[in-house]
Amino acid sequence: MKENREKLELIRRYTTVVERYIVLAYLICMSGIFPLYYKEKYYKIGDAKFEFFWNVSLGFIGISIIFIIINFIVHRIFYKLDSSISYKKNVSVKRIEADGKYTSNFLWEILDNLSALDYAVFIYAICVLLSYALSDFKDYALKGAEGWEMGLCSQMIFVAIYFILSRQKIFGNLFVSDKAIHTKSKISEQKKSLLSQRRMMVSIIAIHLISSVVTFILGILHRFDVDPLGMYAGLNIYQKIEFLSTIGQATWFSSYVCTAFAVGVIVFYLSNTKWIRTTMGVYTVVSFGILVTQNSDSAFMAIAGCMLLLGYFSVSDMKRWYRFLQIFCLMWGTFGGIGILQKIFAGRAIPLDTLSVFFSQSIVTWAMFLVSLSALLFYRNYEKNVFGRKSAFYTKPEVKCNDSMQGQMSNAETMKKTRGIYKSFLAILMIGIVTVIVFIYLNTKGYLLTWFGYQNTHPYLFFDYHWGSNRGSTWIICWKTFLGLPLYQKLFGVGPDSLGAYLYNTPEISELLYQLGGNLKLTNAHNEYLNSLLCYGIVGVISWLAVLIGGIGYFYRKAKENPFMIAFALCIMGYACHNIFCYQQVCCTPFLFLALGIGESLTKSENFNTIK
Repeated sequence: MKENREKLELIRRYTTVVERYIVLAYLICMSGIFPLYYKEKYYKIGDAKFEFFWNVSLGFIGISIIFIIINFIVHRIFYKLDSSISYKKNVSVKRIEADGKYTSNFLWEILDNLSALDYAVFIYAICVLLSYALSDFKDYALKGAEGWEMGLCSQMIFVAIYFILSRQKIFGNLFVSDKAIHTKSKISEQKKSLLSQRRMMVSIIAIHLISSVVTFILGILHRFDVDPLGMYAGLNIYQKIEFLSTIGQATWFSSYVCTAFAVGVIVFYLSNTKWIRTTMGVYTVVSFGILVTQNSDSAFMAIAGCMLLLGYFSVSDMKRWYRFLQIFCLMWGTFGGIGILQKIFAGRAIPLDTLSVFFSQSIVTWAMFLVSLSALLFYRNYEKNVFGRKSAFYTKPEVKCNDSMQGQMSNAETMKKTRGIYKSFLAILMIGIVTVIVFIYLNTKGYLLTWFGYQNTHPYLFFDYHWGSNRGSTWIICWKTFLGLPLYQKLFGVGPDSLGAYLYNTPEISELLYQLGGNLKLTNAHNEYLNSLLCYGIVGVISWLAVLIGGIGYFYRKAKENPFMIAFALCIMGYACHNIFCYQQVCCTPFLFLALGIGESLTKSENFNTIK
């Protein structure tokens, strides 16, 4: 029996090690290789990237299932051999872990300690399956619209990736140092595991940052018609506006940037190591540089959402608030700096849309930079006065003045006033947003003309078929389509990624689309939530909103224990805000589920709330 146990233990250890490297290999492929991967330059680059995602993800899921089965068999034999633990299907995972006979990816952990985020993703998967089961276009819905392929198969891959990654115990706290794990005595198996987890997380973050910053730099160079890879060969100026970097189409690229950039920004925000802050400061500048030049209005929605969320998270703590102001100042400074470069190299700069030019070249940008810089200097001087000249925010602040209690009270009082100002700003902002929406409604319906003899025909303030780069026509048609659906389709939709199939199989709608767009095909609503409403119905869109909004709230709460978790909340926020005017596709949605899965896994790590 002892020999059998030793053999099984050896199998368990080998499978755990191999499994760890398989996960690392998958994340290298998706975070490191995928953004830079292309075939035949921009010709069918979307198809090439989807093929890469499809093959790598199916291989990863298939191998992971094999290891789940092996772990299940090994554990079942373990329990039978161990007279102290009788095998039961409902054995507590914590109890087994305490006895040292549990390893990651055991079958029952998938069902153990389910979080609110787990339930949201699971319910979303059920809604997608129901939508497919009730769809009239099952062949179409299985893979989805050509060029997007966001049908049933892709949705199930996303869910599988989430649950596989979220059950891994190989991701560690990024900000736990080796010194905090090592001791003078012989390092224990548990501490070896913690060290291995931390190094795994550092490797994944480094791979992601290197790949993404190269992608961003290539995008910035393309906006100044510098083409080191020869991607622009044979393209005219209009095609150069629409494509950039190694991602492809501009809106696809911006969706990738908005989902990916937050990780590096948060490492800059949290790190206390000078060289890391310097490196990540450069990464942050490059990120803001590409955000202001990628030429998609959706990205500015994402930036606004991320900055508001990070500001709200930071305003409760002086150190975090100071770091937030640094990021805010870098953002406006980078926007203005790009504008200067655009004027210096006017002959090479690719012409961009109105909003991108406004944020890079308007006087408002420099005014905001001066405001943010003034705020930064104010809090810096206040910090010196209260904490003493030696205190700095690169380390944990320590009160240096003679009367420490007075210093602490002064600090708390200042942050209390700052919180009040910030919350007032958020309230005014929300009132302003509601006011604009009401104004657009009254203006479009003609009530302002009837009541006051006034009507504004500005393309952003008058909602018609031409509103928002013709998204108005898409939204109007899709909303009217939804209203015309039978009850069961209102509840469960027309099928995963099957909006195009429904529209062009409905004669009156297809005729209208032909009149408006000619041979151009409408395959989605260019608004992820409206598109989800049509594809998955009311039930489905609620479940998807639960994943996104619930995910933001979940990681925000976890960030109070481990501040790095705010990075995952920002990834979701960037995705959610950007896709108000965009849609699911292979260059952003897989990264959303990677963030969800890794973030959920981190919440279960042994050193989750330890920051050293």
